[in-house]
Amino acid sequence: MRKAPPTLVRGAFWSVDLLGRYSKCWQAEQLRKIVKLVEHTPPRRPAKPSSKVQARRLDRRLAATTIAELVDDYKAGTSSNQLCEQYNLSKGGLLKILRDHGVEMRYQPMTEDEIVWAVRLYGEGQSLNAVARQLGKAKGSVWKALRERGVRLRWSPLR
Repeated sequence: MRKAPPTLVRGAFWSVDLLGRYSKCWQAEQLRKIVKLVEHTPPRRPAKPSSKVQARRLDRRLAATTIAELVDDYKAGTSSNQLCEQYNLSKGGLLKILRDHGVEMRYQPMTEDEIVWAVRLYGEGQSLNAVARQLGKAKGSVWKALRERGVRLRWSPLR
């Protein structure tokens, strides 16, 4: 295919005429119409002044006293799931705060009684999430315990 030399349109757009079946030739008049449309479109609406933007960074969202309280609660033995619920934090956010404050993490595996209970509940047809909520454990912990026990996990339509 042979290309025609580019031509300047309104000082900003280059139009290249291509020869061939699939060519998309933009004529100067079409480009002028597009530029006119763009220039005359109304500006975007400003954000509503009443909408509150919540800070995403945890150190900005939580006061220093709240963070200190949270760290002390964890050191006193409160589970991370309970702290997440109490302070309305994600598990990752809570663990980041604790790591940033030099707190040593506890490994709290499921007890034998909890595993037996989880196997029974899951066997009765409850979902992993439902079992985890009842036990106050993370879904991943329940999944791992069930797999180690040789429980055949059901297919989830969300996976």
